[in-house]
Amino acid sequence: MWHDVLGRIWFPELTIQEIELLTYDELNHPDETTSFVALCDEIPVGFCTLKLKEEFCPDLGPWLADVVVASKYQKQGIGKMLIDIAVLKAKELGFEKLYLFAFDPTIPEYYERLGWREIGMDEFKSHPVTVMEVEL
Repeated sequence: MWHDVLGRIWFPELTIQEIELLTYDELNHPDETTSFVALCDEIPVGFCTLKLKEEFCPDLGPWLADVVVASKYQKQGIGKMLIDIAVLKAKELGFEKLYLFAFDPTIPEYYERLGWREIGMDEFKSHPVTVMEVEL
């Protein structure tokens, strides 16, 4: 699912097996990364990650990352539920803000409707990205 939605953009050179290994590696560092999975009839249909650190902008954090919903399940509120649980977890950990970066220029509008605000533009893997934050 991640490969179909985001992997082809961010890491087109990686195979699904390599992405799986990277994902398992992240899961082995619960002090740095927490992932949330949305299930429908016990089938994963979406997920997101809360990263306490991000190499992209090490002076900011934590980060909402990898928000993905399978195509068949989009526009049903699953992405918002995943974002909400990541926001709640960041609050529980005592953070005052949460950050994200959006590759697709249409994505910031979605997050703005959820209370996020744009704080700047940057570049990730030679692509322009919009950096956003939300007060917790």
